[in-house]
Amino acid sequence: MESLDNVIESVMFALGREISVEELSKTLNVEENKVKESIENLKNKYNNTQGVTLVEVNNMYQLVTNKDYYEYVNKFVENTKKQNLSTSAQETLAIIAYNPKITKTEIENIRGVNSDFSVNRLLECGLIEEVARLNLPGRPAAYSVTNEFLRACGINKIEDLPEYDKIKIKDEQMLVSDYDEKQVEE
Repeated sequence: MESLDNVIESVMFALGREISVEELSKTLNVEENKVKESIENLKNKYNNTQGVTLVEVNNMYQLVTNKDYYEYVNKFVENTKKQNLSTSAQETLAIIAYNPKITKTEIENIRGVNSDFSVNRLLECGLIEEVARLNLPGRPAAYSVTNEFLRACGINKIEDLPEYDKIKIKDEQMLVSDYDEKQVEE
């Protein structure tokens, strides 16, 4: 096995959440005392002089931003949050909202175009999440909207969204009236 310190550091970085010695030991098939030794090595490496630090909370460990640099990271996080969603991302979000547990392939079939960027952007924004891996070839991810999406829309549950058929009819009526006005002007 590679250096256990590097393996544990990589796992913690990739997870972005706290993890216990027991979980690391069991998953990596390494004795707990060796995991604890590596964690101590990482604590020394990240002795609050780095951009990230290793914290312990309730016997769980996590790599986090060093509090001395929080204000700089926060500027980037806030800037990312303020960016508006593109039309394609909004369209993708609506498809996911009205079709919980939908795969990217199904989204692309509805939209007729590649949706990689839109799905990734919505994941970044925390508006959608992967809720399952389907038992199909390639084990595609299924997506649904998050509680953050519900909060942003001011609704308590997905069932509170307007009925799709009523929105569609309203949009078609708007399109017909727009078309009629254009015909009159010409």
